[in-house]
Amino acid sequence: MLFCDLVGSTALAARLDPEEYREVVRTYHQLCAEVIHQFDGYLAQYLGDGVLVYFGYPVAHEDDAQRAVRAGLSLLEACTSLSTHPALRPGEPVAVRMGVHTGLAVVGDVGAGTRHELLALGETPNIAARLQHLAEPNTLVVSAATYQLVAGYFRWKALGAHTLPGLAQPLEVYRVLGASGGPRVVWRWPPPTA
Repeated sequence: MLFCDLVGSTALAARLDPEEYREVVRTYHQLCAEVIHQFDGYLAQYLGDGVLVYFGYPVAHEDDAQRAVRAGLSLLEACTSLSTHPALRPGEPVAVRMGVHTGLAVVGDVGAGTRHELLALGETPNIAARLQHLAEPNTLVVSAATYQLVAGYFRWKALGAHTLPGLAQPLEVYRVLGASGGPRVVWRWPPPTA
């Protein structure tokens, strides 16, 4: 799962007229939807200026973890165009941060009364959301579970073990620096921490 969030959105919303802010967020959501569609992801939820994306649902692929990371890198690139939005000052930086985690979840109907949604439940979406909080602006971080599946396809920077709220054990986290230029298989576990 991939969780993407717009950095500094509260300050941006305070500075812009509400209609202008809506247009910036609408453009951001449109960019996200276009990129996610290219990688066959499922845009599950817009959470204000956050976006939750499933890979492997409703259609599973053998390379869903890789698709999630590639979509994240493409989103980083696509969102640079937000800085040229007419509602923003020339050169005003707009940034996103993302987290990807691979794990088990169940997708099902959640809600009551007239309000129902198909949501993924379990630890995986929560970890993806918490990981994006660890990311610096305009970066993508992944858990060790995702790293293990896609290590040879990307360049990395190990960020060490982090304690995330609600998790008993610290989680190894990696920043994705870019594509490696070609697939190569890495079969080391545990992954290096340097």
